[in-house]
Amino acid sequence: MLDTIFVNFGLKREHSDVYLALLNGGIMPVGKLAKHLDIPRTTIYGLLKDLAQNGLVIQNEKSDLKLWQAVPPETIKTFLNEKINALENTRTGFESILESLQKSQKTDFISPKFHYYEGAEEMKMMLKDVLMYNKLETELCWPVKDILKLVGEEFLADFNKKRIRSNIHIKVIWPMDKAENVTDNAFLAPGKEVQREVRIAPAGVDFSMGYWAYGDKVMFMSSKAENFGFIVESRELRQLMKTQFEVLWNVATPLQADPKITEAFLDTL
Repeated sequence: MLDTIFVNFGLKREHSDVYLALLNGGIMPVGKLAKHLDIPRTTIYGLLKDLAQNGLVIQNEKSDLKLWQAVPPETIKTFLNEKINALENTRTGFESILESLQKSQKTDFISPKFHYYEGAEEMKMMLKDVLMYNKLETELCWPVKDILKLVGEEFLADFNKKRIRSNIHIKVIWPMDKAENVTDNAFLAPGKEVQREVRIAPAGVDFSMGYWAYGDKVMFMSSKAENFGFIVESRELRQLMKTQFEVLWNVATPLQADPKITEAFLDTL
């Protein structure tokens, strides 16, 4: 977990390795630290310099020998707060110039109407396009079991937390043979608070490629077997998919779930 925190704030996994080695092993000279981590001394010096600049390690000298020591773990909270405040200030500064940037944008070009994505990581990026919006009504025909295999439970759970915070409402239809147990995956449960309505398609209505209609766009995502997806920006296509969706929605069966399942997920927001 610590390595993820360090990476999210501009450091590397190796920085957390060095910090933890000093935290667990106590004061050390560079040579001992390099041997312990099996990392070249020159690399260790660079990592220690970065950590020292962020106030995460300190240097001492004893008999002309330079020794390094990790600061107490609670100092990391101060480090995180400083980074968060810096990011907040950056966002505030950007918002103050956003309007002027938009006015100065050159508009005599044709924006792409089709974006292609391939592989799990690119399709995670594709899904994040939805999060560019706020207060949105969307429709999905979603083979959820296949999508879970493709992008993973951790990603989808985090994605849904961000979707809820952005007030993006979804009406989703799952094919009967690719539905998912919401008891095991609370982030998929329906409920007003999580802004999700779920229905199960009638028997015989099967699909392994899903689509998500939102804004003026329609996103198509294949199963893990074919491993690709694309976004089409078109008001006409968006309207067509919405019309077709409503036909299937009206004959699909609402999924009922214990409200406690939804509550359990809300507690993680």
